[in-house]
Amino acid sequence: MAEDSRLSSRRGAALNYRRTVAVELPEFAILALEHRAEVANDGAEDDETVTFNDVIEWYVLSPLSVKEMPHLEAAVPGFTAAFTRWLFQVTYEPPE
Repeated sequence: MAEDSRLSSRRGAALNYRRTVAVELPEFAILALEHRAEVANDGAEDDETVTFNDVIEWYVLSPLSVKEMPHLEAAVPGFTAAFTRWLFQVTYEPPE
């Protein structure tokens, strides 16, 4: 069991590498996503601002539920570890 956990964690780390993909969206969707980023950044400190990409990530990943994780893990080994790592990176701010 421990070996499986370490293997999954290593796979998860590899799955957190980023790559660029082209996505075709209608103009109104792009403008809506840009607006969401602007609203999120209104009054935010410089280190708390979000990008267009951040908004896209949240729209793609936030609907995922715990119920789906075993299915995604079976299809993409390491998915749960990668998702957990991503979630902590984008939401967790350690105490100062």
